[in-house]
Amino acid sequence: MYDDLCKVTKPKISVITPSLNHGRFLRETIESVANQSYRDFEHIVVDGGSTDGTVDILKQYPHVRWISEKDRDVVEAYQKGLSMVRGEYVIQCCVSDGFLDRHWFRKCVEALDSDMEASLVWGFSQYMSEEGDLLNVAFQEFFTDPPPQKQEFLSLWMANGFCFPEGNYCVRAEIIRRFFPGDQSEEYFQVHPHLGFMYMFMTQGYLPVFMPMVANFGRTHHDQRGQRLKDVEKPAQQAYFRRIREFRDDLLGGRLQHLFRDGHSNVIGGIERSETGAWRRKIWRHRILRSRLLRLDPYTLAMKARKRILG
Repeated sequence: MYDDLCKVTKPKISVITPSLNHGRFLRETIESVANQSYRDFEHIVVDGGSTDGTVDILKQYPHVRWISEKDRDVVEAYQKGLSMVRGEYVIQCCVSDGFLDRHWFRKCVEALDSDMEASLVWGFSQYMSEEGDLLNVAFQEFFTDPPPQKQEFLSLWMANGFCFPEGNYCVRAEIIRRFFPGDQSEEYFQVHPHLGFMYMFMTQGYLPVFMPMVANFGRTHHDQRGQRLKDVEKPAQQAYFRRIREFRDDLLGGRLQHLFRDGHSNVIGGIERSETGAWRRKIWRHRILRSRLLRLDPYTLAMKARKRILG
C-alpha cells in the first residue's frame, strides 16, 4: 500500500506532523495525507516519545519518515522536522488533523510554481469534532468577500492580525526554515510558534495567495494543545497583537520602511512614505467592514454575549 510514495527520493512537498500520545488519530491523519492525488511528496512525523502505541502505527507505514524521542517543546519538534525536509515546499499537519480536498497538494504546487511573487498559499479550514463529525468552516465570510491578495493582504493583517490556518498553508521551504521560531526567538513566539512565523513572514514582506476552497479539517478534542496550554498561549497571543500594533504604528508614522519580496527574497517593491495615508485608509476599511460585530447575525451575537456573561 502506498508503494509509490516509498520511491519518492526528491519530493516537491514535505508534510510535517508533530505527534505526542495522539495515536488514536494518527492512522486517519497519515491516510488523509497519503490519499492526495499529487504523489510527489514526503510525510515526516516527529513524535515526542509517545507511549500510547504511536510507534507501532508508524511502523505500519513504510513511506512515512519518522523519529520518536522526547522533545523539549513544540518548537524543537518543528525544528527537527524542518531539518529533515527535502521538499521545495512545506505543509504542516498536526496528528489529529487531515485534508478534505484530495487535490490540495497539486493546487498548491501549481500556484507556487506559476507565480514566483507568491511565497505561501492557503485556503479554508473546517472544524471537526473529536468523534469525526464535520462542523463549521472557519472564516466563512471569505466565500462572498475574499481577503486581499499578495501585497494588499498586509492591510488586512495590520487591521486585525489575521493568521493563516496552520493546518493547510503551503510555504516555500527556504522561507519557513529561515523564519520559523527557534531557541533564540522571543519567548512568546516559542510558546506560540505559528504566530511567530506569521509575524516574521508578514513583516519581512513576503506575499500570500488565498485559494477559495476547503482544504483541510482541524479536529477539536479534549486534550488538544490549545486547550491544555490556553493559560500559557493567551499571553503569547496578546504579545503577537501588540507587536503588530507597534509595526503598524512605525510604518504609518514613517519610522519604518517596508519592502515586499518575492519567493526568492528579492525586493519587488515597497511602501513609500507618501503612500502611508492610503494604507491607513485601507486598514480602517478592514477594521470597520470586516468587524465581527457587523458580520455576525443577531442570534449568534446574543449566544456569544450569553456565553460571556455566564462564563
